[in-house]
Amino acid sequence: MKIKISATAIFIVMLFIGLVVLVDFARRDMKLDVDLLRESLQNMPGMVMENIQMSREFSGDIWSVNVPMLQQDGSLIRLKSVDITRTMSGDKGEWYFFGNEGVFSSDTKEVSINRLLGTIEGAGRTWNVESKRLDWKDGSNAVVFPEGLTIYDSEFMLQTPQASVDRSGVVLFQRGGVIKWIKPSEF
Repeated sequence: MKIKISATAIFIVMLFIGLVVLVDFARRDMKLDVDLLRESLQNMPGMVMENIQMSREFSGDIWSVNVPMLQQDGSLIRLKSVDITRTMSGDKGEWYFFGNEGVFSSDTKEVSINRLLGTIEGAGRTWNVESKRLDWKDGSNAVVFPEGLTIYDSEFMLQTPQASVDRSGVVLFQRGGVIKWIKPSEF
């Protein structure tokens, strides 16, 4: 006895098998643990995001951050170039900081920015800022410069091996500093 199978019957059987497989995959996906999925996504290496822009208000001042590229590596987020602007309320001035690279830890909520350059504009004067590293922790009122800070303009230069700056702009020199007058004042 010969059994003749038509092409239509083969197609229907294959379609049925395909639907069974899809239903099985869907059933397994619905059983996924959301926390496990979130943890897996957080630890996925190589996730890259480009052109990130954020703005936030703190005490009436607007802080803006522009990151051309960031890459997630586990709980660390690596930043390639970061631009930070602080526009102070009441036309008191602006701060501009440009960092070559940085790292943000989602575990400790800390950020470090390396090779920082910037300007602080205010009170009719502009100061230039340079530092090898800037550190900040979520909830902290101060930015720390653990590897030194240099502030200068056309009249003076201030260098310190370690400093911090609070939100109001007060600079604290933890280990002293040196001021060099470049242009003598007129008496």
